[in-house]
Amino acid sequence: MFSLFFLRCDDETLGGNDKERFARENHSEIERRRRNKMTAYITELSDMVPTCSALARKPDKLTILRMAVSHMKALRGSGSTNSDGSYKPSFLTDQELKHLILEAADGFLFVVSCETGRIVYVSDSLTPVLNQAQSEWLGSSLYDQLHPDDTEKLREQLSTAENNNTGRMLDLKTGTVKKEGQQASSRMSMGARRSFICRMRCGSCPVEPLSMNRLNFLRNRNRNGLGTAKEGEPQYVVVHCTGYIKSWPPSGVSLTDDESDNTQGSRFCLVAIGRLQVTCCPGDTDVNSISVPVEFISRHNCQGMFTFVDHRCLAAIGYQPQDLLGKNILEFAYPEDQGLLRDSFQQVVKLKGQVLSVMFRFRSKSREWIWMRTSSFTFQNPFSEEIEYIILHNYTIDVLKCDFCETSLHRRYILSREVFPT
Repeated sequence: MFSLFFLRCDDETLGGNDKERFARENHSEIERRRRNKMTAYITELSDMVPTCSALARKPDKLTILRMAVSHMKALRGSGSTNSDGSYKPSFLTDQELKHLILEAADGFLFVVSCETGRIVYVSDSLTPVLNQAQSEWLGSSLYDQLHPDDTEKLREQLSTAENNNTGRMLDLKTGTVKKEGQQASSRMSMGARRSFICRMRCGSCPVEPLSMNRLNFLRNRNRNGLGTAKEGEPQYVVVHCTGYIKSWPPSGVSLTDDESDNTQGSRFCLVAIGRLQVTCCPGDTDVNSISVPVEFISRHNCQGMFTFVDHRCLAAIGYQPQDLLGKNILEFAYPEDQGLLRDSFQQVVKLKGQVLSVMFRFRSKSREWIWMRTSSFTFQNPFSEEIEYIILHNYTIDVLKCDFCETSLHRRYILSREVFPT
């Protein structure tokens, strides 16, 4: 009787030990698989991060994660990122950013319905480029603003339908022959970028003298070879349009009744920037007058004294870096431009890191006055928040129209003060 009892107890003890051992082995197997998966993912992450893949030795897991975080921060940048992934500096509003982009691009922004060709939006910078009022474009058809021979090209660019062309094309990467129609859906899903050249009609809108000087400068710089129009016929200029097909209206945006009437139920629109097309065949005089802008970087204290100069200053203004160190930049500025340059230094100190652009005349080594555009910003000590120095990005400009540069000298400074008020 007692022997049977002890045997049963031994069996129960052995059975409990086996269950416990099996549970430990099962847990170890699960942990081993989890570690293998984590190692595989970290190895894949290491291959994706450039700083990790460039190392001679394979870094440890913590280093890989740290480099991955740094890489993602670098991609995201220090500015704000919207939900759709677009980047915008944190110190700029949407209106200020649009103003600066159009100013730098020498163009105008427009939004047109893909289904109807109706112009939903156009920026006020249309007037300096095409000499047309903003109200003349808004609500009209873009087909009416183009040369009759270019309307079919515009219709193709506004089309959002998939390409039904059954032609074949050679894939140079794989060497295989594919149907061209297979590429349509992929193009649409990758942002549907559009880039085309067309002829747009110039208007007769009264333009202020400052904008008229700018318009003449742009047309002289971007001569398109169309010549003067015959009497009674509209004048056209060649415009390069680049943009993207977007869904309309954008997500989270409600339209007014007027905007809804303009779109007329459109589901897609083309958001693009139009710029005067640079001539492909300049004349002999143009070839001789074209020069590539030469740029250099300099560093100054708050009074304008040179503390560092890039070696490229020799090609730009003829001075060696040691010729400028310890001297004030105002000494090399044209007398009439010294006040403007002095004010820009005072203004950029107040802006605290934001960029201010100004254009002035600089005395070169050969005692000649050359036009120079300078974009300046301050560097602040991250701990004390005190301004340590001012960085200037300078580049010389080949002037085609002196009257434009004289007006632009004050115009760009005034624009910068409007965008970045004190």
